[in-house]
Amino acid sequence: MIPLWLGIGIVGGALVVANWQKIESWQRKFFPKLKTALKDAGIVDYAAKLFSSINGDVMRLVHRLYYKENGQWFEKTTVREIAESEVPAWAKVGLTAKEIDVTARYEKKLELSI
Repeated sequence: MIPLWLGIGIVGGALVVANWQKIESWQRKFFPKLKTALKDAGIVDYAAKLFSSINGDVMRLVHRLYYKENGQWFEKTTVREIAESEVPAWAKVGLTAKEIDVTARYEKKLELSI
């Protein structure tokens, strides 16, 4: 069973590395659409932050979306774990096991607003 998971991990990692440009392109298109969708849904008050940490050979990316609906604030958290070998060098700079706010870094590198 372990060789199967190892094989899946290697193939998945290779796909992410091979398609990193497409992933960045998708993010550039996704976040503006998310803002528009939130406004269309009547969610005017919102904020988003991106946090990252690295522990061993895994980078953890956490997106926290805060929004106000019917006068009450909500938080939605999305977590993605990525093999450290699949992450570009600029995304790993300064990361530790403790979560760090990387919102500005991604906004600058990907030329988008989170």
